[in-house]
Amino acid sequence: MKNLLSLFLLTIASATFAMETNSHSPSLAGSSWIVTGLADAEPLAGHPVTFEFNEQGGITGDASCNSFGGECVIEGDKITVTRVRSTRRACEEPVMSQERSFLALLGSAQTWVITADDDLLLRGPEGEIKAHRRPQDPQN
Repeated sequence: MKNLLSLFLLTIASATFAMETNSHSPSLAGSSWIVTGLADAEPLAGHPVTFEFNEQGGITGDASCNSFGGECVIEGDKITVTRVRSTRRACEEPVMSQERSFLALLGSAQTWVITADDDLLLRGPEGEIKAHRRPQDPQN
């Protein structure tokens, strides 16, 4: 009986800890980011990649050459970015290549995490996007 009571109390304590941890997870809504890594490469100097999550479930930003927007669903640590559209400006090839890479990685992202260094990692089968919170963005 004593072991059963101990197991019951341990289960309640674990569930309470999990709820507290999840309830304090940072929200991406309203946050702005600047990309510091695309797969295994750094962004081109002078051609930043930025994005922000809005409160209505959208994502917008600058993909290097063109502005983009799309829909974003976030459930726990899962993320799905769909219906991405962008302007159609043409830039020199290294910039266009970076933009294609970013949009492909963004479209394949499946999970997200914010590190202790306040970096956002978007991970998917195509690779990882690493971004740092933009200075004007309040921390959630």
